[in-house]
Amino acid sequence: MAARGTDPRLRRTRHISGQHRRPDLDVVPLVVEGTRSRTGGTSPPSQQHLCLWIILYGTVQQVGREIRTFSAVSVFRLARVAPGAKDHSMLHAAEELKIRKPIKQEFGGGMKEFIYENLDVFDGVEEASSFFTSQERQLIVKHMLYNLRAKDKDEIANTKFLEGQAIIPHLLSKRIAEQIFPLHSMDDLTVLRETWMKAVYKPQPLDRICDYFGVKIAMYFAYLGHYSWALTLPSFLGIVLWLVEGTSQFLDDVSFVAFACFNVLWATIYLENWKRRSSELAYLWGTLDKEDELITEPRPLFHGYNIRSPVTGRMEPYYPAWKRNLFRYFVSIPVIMSCLCVVFVIMWCIFELQDWVNGKIKAGDLPFFMRFLPKVLLALSIGILDDIYKKIAYWLNNKENYRLDKTYENNLIIKLVLFQFVNSFLSLFYIAFYLRDMDRLKDQLATLLITRQVIGNIKEAVLPFLFNKAKLIKIASNMDDCLEKEKAERERGDDCSSGKMGTTVDGEQNIDGADSGDCKKISDESKNEGLYHRCVMKEGRILPEGDREVAHNISPFIQAEVEASQNAYEDTFEDYLEMLIQFGYVTLFSSAFPCAALCALLNNIIEIRSDAFKLCMTYQRPFGQRVENIGIWQDALEVLSITAVIVNCALIGMSGLASRLFPDWGSVERIIFIIFLEHIVLVLKFLLAYAIPDQPTWIVEEKARLEFLRREALKLEGLNCIVVGVFNQQKSVHPVFLKKAAPKRIVKQTTDMPRDEAEFLINDVARFYQRPAFCPQVLMAGTGSIIADRLSTGDSSAS
Repeated sequence: MAARGTDPRLRRTRHISGQHRRPDLDVVPLVVEGTRSRTGGTSPPSQQHLCLWIILYGTVQQVGREIRTFSAVSVFRLARVAPGAKDHSMLHAAEELKIRKPIKQEFGGGMKEFIYENLDVFDGVEEASSFFTSQERQLIVKHMLYNLRAKDKDEIANTKFLEGQAIIPHLLSKRIAEQIFPLHSMDDLTVLRETWMKAVYKPQPLDRICDYFGVKIAMYFAYLGHYSWALTLPSFLGIVLWLVEGTSQFLDDVSFVAFACFNVLWATIYLENWKRRSSELAYLWGTLDKEDELITEPRPLFHGYNIRSPVTGRMEPYYPAWKRNLFRYFVSIPVIMSCLCVVFVIMWCIFELQDWVNGKIKAGDLPFFMRFLPKVLLALSIGILDDIYKKIAYWLNNKENYRLDKTYENNLIIKLVLFQFVNSFLSLFYIAFYLRDMDRLKDQLATLLITRQVIGNIKEAVLPFLFNKAKLIKIASNMDDCLEKEKAERERGDDCSSGKMGTTVDGEQNIDGADSGDCKKISDESKNEGLYHRCVMKEGRILPEGDREVAHNISPFIQAEVEASQNAYEDTFEDYLEMLIQFGYVTLFSSAFPCAALCALLNNIIEIRSDAFKLCMTYQRPFGQRVENIGIWQDALEVLSITAVIVNCALIGMSGLASRLFPDWGSVERIIFIIFLEHIVLVLKFLLAYAIPDQPTWIVEEKARLEFLRREALKLEGLNCIVVGVFNQQKSVHPVFLKKAAPKRIVKQTTDMPRDEAEFLINDVARFYQRPAFCPQVLMAGTGSIIADRLSTGDSSAS
């Protein structure tokens, strides 16, 4: 029930974004550039775009069971109806993607890369709704779409294709297709909202997040939760130091040194524990030791002249490395250095303003609270410069024209981290090592930390949500305008036919060539999705019959169109970058402001829910990505932890603390002491990192077991036979098992062991090797012998 006083348009938008669709539909809308809403008065989609999907549908039947267009935002909806779990096209695609699935317990359990040949050994393969998760289904559909290949001389929308060229990436690169994204599954999303977004005091449902959003996003939230728990210890110690601060100068100095050393060692232990935790999650989610693809498609925006690939034999774009290096050295690096100089100039101007304000406050011309104005101004300027440089970094990275997504992503991260580090920490380094003012350093750190966190949460979650609501209100307004216009035309007796090309019952356009049975079935169920249902049940009451007929002829705004109007979730770049800068504040300078860890912890509690909010409420659903860990961000955190050792030791030496602790020492002795302390802390840091294994023991043992099985299988790969077992005099079995078919001749049982006991042992062999017992007969040998039926020679022997 809506609250009193709520705009009716806003209430109506909840029906748009809260629809449910059939769970066996794999729907992937694709937004096409060049056409606009019919409610906005422009023309319907062009024939060229319709021809595009006719070609796609005719090329690969298994991708499009239903292909329809909607006039509201020029969205093409590809809905694939799953006829059952054993949908062979999806199963083959899962094998190509090397998706790991659980093995049945009778075959040993555990996780294994899906192999179509061994279909029956995988747990849950008979159940269509549970074998593949929602994220895996969308990933498979994306894989199938991105592997659609053009034929020679195919031409769509004045764009020619090469033989074997991937269609979808090329359309995206040419801006013919604007975007492709998976639809939200409202049932799963509702569960996530209740158990994750709203459940502030409960653990995150990481498995559900992984199943819905993919491993990459789930790994980020696992990292954020692990990092937040790790902050509890420095937060507690920081509160204690803050309470005892000022009791005596000696105690303050000792606490400063102790807390600085603690932060460095804490960061090391935390990072090593995170490596262990991430390896556990990667194993459970089936991405541990994931092999990189040797054959990968170029990025959609990668361009160059076409040459024949020596690997695939197909014509592919090629861009010489010397051009990229030329642009990098003569454009990218000078632009980056210029941006860093601008940051320094702005920072210097604000510090001059700070000195002027402080002088006015001492003279009594300005009130005391004005001393915080330059600090807040610096924090705001840092946020503005971050946004500007982000656009510059993307532009430079696009111009450098990297072929692979991973290379593009890593170089973009390096650019963003470099600028963010200078932009966020330059003022703190200036205060700490040039001005040598610890009180000013504490004030500046507190201001930057709190201001950036507040502004970041507003920019990430609140503003996108409000913009999205405004878009939905506009859509609702268009609904009302369209209804009134159609009703007026009907009263004048005009023909209000809704369209051509076989318009379905809910106003959607069905492309010729699609499966009519599937389309009719889906279209019948779509009555309750679109504008027709909301107009008939407008404001909770049933409209008169005449208005129903008007509503019947209006093109519906359904889930695909509404989500197409939302912003795309770019990636985890911004989220990781925010946590990296926060980690730097905690480890580099928190000895000057002990409550920095507490501020970071409180922010992260809000950050987890705000990030969940933006994924569940604001953005389009992203395609899931399978990753092994947090990637290059782990390296960035390691570099920052090493930098923290140097910075904290330098703070101890240059803040006057060492001279107060050791007043009899000269400057040379103090410098030697600082260098010695730095080396001691670095040695302890690396010893801790070496002593803590990156992977838990149980994972190492499981990997060793799988490697043993792999080597045993390789030994017997050339033996084209079935070997059941080898028995010695103690009746113990050494299992050897192959996946080949049953032999031409069956060697009968030649042992006194009961048949049921022998069958039990053979099933143990099958479970041990995670393969089914293909041969139902029991093949036994005498003491210490092997019986095998060699298909290559036709000989069988028993000794």
